[in-house]
Amino acid sequence: MNQLSIDFEPGLVGKYQTAMDAIRAAVYSSTRPMKAIAADMDISQSELSRKLAENPNDTRHFTVRDLEAYVSTTGDLMPIMYLVEKYLADAEQKQKAALAELTRRIPDLLALLNSAGVK
Repeated sequence: MNQLSIDFEPGLVGKYQTAMDAIRAAVYSSTRPMKAIAADMDISQSELSRKLAENPNDTRHFTVRDLEAYVSTTGDLMPIMYLVEKYLADAEQKQKAALAELTRRIPDLLALLNSAGVK
């Protein structure tokens, strides 16, 4: 039996509250214009914008089909990696991610302790 092994950059779940937040950030921060992304997804730019807005009063919603079209046309796997990290990360991966985050934050903690007069 083969075991799936995925290497990803930890921290996406800490950076985005939801998968939709990750998708929205990916679209808006893409080097490709939103108009081009939407055209490749076979929808209009305004429809993509409406779907990303998540307005509860709007009938347009970003679907799994839309996610597949986005990934297929852009090659951007970040939204998938967000879901992997959130739902498939095992204990060892979570520990590595926590240690990486702790390492990243140590200088800030030391600065706070120093400013509080703790030596």
